Parts: sequence; structure tokens; C-alpha cells
Amino acid sequence: MLNGIISAVTEKLTEKGASPVYSAFDAVPADRKNSGIYTIVGVRSFESTTPIYSLTKIYLPFRAELDIKVTAPENYSAERLYEFFSDKIYPAAAELSGLESFLKGISLKFDSNISRLVLTAVISASGTTKIERSSLQ
Repeated sequence: MLNGIISAVTEKLTEKGASPVYSAFDAVPADRKNSGIYTIVGVRSFESTTPIYSLTKIYLPFRAELDIKVTAPENYSAERLYEFFSDKIYPAAAELSGLESFLKGISLKFDSNISRLVLTAVISASGTTKIERSSLQ
């Protein structure tokens, strides 16, 4: 389920022009990723609630906090990074299909481990996953 959420967010970000976009769970080292701006999508927290059963489906409501990190070379200005966020990331987050989502917070800092400027947006999202009962057997 987590990979499905990350894939959906990655697809929407790519569609809005935020390429390249990586999953936080990939094994690609930071120094082998794009040298310009790139985006990393991860899940900060996840909570599912009681499933709802029907004859043919199981509905699983959930809430998640998504981390969307936009990284840029250290010589990028904060203004350019916020502009990239406003033009590419925020519109994608607002249009996540099947999810109710809102921007919970945003921060900007320099990450000395990778020598890059990192803008982190926390998106709160909720939705329901449908599972066919026949696929569980």
C-alpha cells in the first residue's frame, strides 16, 4: 500500500514537470541522482483504520503524512526553490486522485550530508483503498 501511494504521488509530480522524482525507498545514492533539482517522495507516517467489508470488496480507510523533498545544488537561491515548489509540487499535491490532501508544513534547510539545499513539504493525505475479496484467496 505504501509503494502504491508513493507511486501515485511520483506519477503526479512527474506529470506536473517535477522530474526527476525518486522514491525514498530506492537504493540510488544521492551522488548518483540528478545534479540539478530533483524530488524525493516518502511516507513519514501511515495509519489504517478498521476495514469495511462488503460481499465483493474490502475497503481500507487510511491516513498518511507524505514527505516531498525537493533538493537543489547549494548555489540555488531559496527563491528559486520556492518558485519550483509553487509551480510544480504544490499543484500536483493538490490534485492527488482518490486522496484528500492538504499542505501541513514546509521547511527549507541546507543538508550538509549531501551538500544540497532541501525544501521539505509535509502533505497530509487520507483515502480508502479497495481490495477485491477474490484476490485475497
